[in-house]
Amino acid sequence: MNAILLGATGDEVEPRTVVPRRVRLPRAGIDRLAALAGVSSPAGQMQSSARTLEGLGERLGGCDRADERPVSPVSPVAATTDGDAELDARLASVGLVDAGVPTAQGRAVLTVWHAAALAVELELLVSLDSGEARVRSWHRTLDDWVVCLSTSDGRDFELGWLSVEDWWLELGRAVHVDICSLCPASDAAPVPDVLETPWELLLASGEAVQRRRHDLLHQLVSDHSGSTVAGADRDSLGAADDSDVRRWLEQLERTSRGRLHAAVMGRGRHGRPGAGIVEWVLLPDGWRSLTPVTRDGCTRVRIERTGAVDLPRALSVLAAEVTA
Repeated sequence: MNAILLGATGDEVEPRTVVPRRVRLPRAGIDRLAALAGVSSPAGQMQSSARTLEGLGERLGGCDRADERPVSPVSPVAATTDGDAELDARLASVGLVDAGVPTAQGRAVLTVWHAAALAVELELLVSLDSGEARVRSWHRTLDDWVVCLSTSDGRDFELGWLSVEDWWLELGRAVHVDICSLCPASDAAPVPDVLETPWELLLASGEAVQRRRHDLLHQLVSDHSGSTVAGADRDSLGAADDSDVRRWLEQLERTSRGRLHAAVMGRGRHGRPGAGIVEWVLLPDGWRSLTPVTRDGCTRVRIERTGAVDLPRALSVLAAEVTA
């Protein structure tokens, strides 16, 4: 049985679909598109925002700000410089502008960005064999649309839009890293698939390894003897020997090749903004998630093997929490 969608008059209408696109534009191109529509630039918002959740409400829709209302057709804006004309031609070639006016598709992209119901902001820092790479990828959703804006240098951007049904593919793509391209880690040893340790021990041991204070690392682990558990999965966790704990904690700090910070932002039933955080660390053999847990009244962290395909699920759990 096929579902039939009826319009306001009762007539059958075609369901709205989003044709996925991905285009590359310079920062000036993103700014020009926003200027033609009379709204603030998404690229400017990314560049001015620090890695913090301050101003959370302003990064979501629904605050009745002028640039969060649906972007309506505007009068043509003539190019005043050769640079503007070149940018207009570039935007026209990808279907975002026509005769100095944002197209329906261009307006939809900006509307989703400035009136998003849910936002995901990813920041990825990876140490590659060719040098360090820092990528920021911001995603905004509204109804059936998802708009994504990514950059690694703040000058060149990738702008994409797709159906919310295909969003999980884009999220996995954003954090996919070929481990063969990572900066080599000498004497890298395996870390258990699941490792759970006191939060204060993880933080203090990292500082000790950075300062090459192996005597301090030994003392820290001894002070928390028996409190770290490890195993192949959550159901097979067992107490770890202090010597193994010291080795694993040193590996986590010394061989780390990347970090992922992901923030999920949405509005709950009463319109209040909420947020959830995902933190991952990249080891030579792949990603590990860092999840705070409470056990016996103590704050601990679960370090668990994960992968790019697991990110959409982790973010969807947080999205359900912040919009409840």
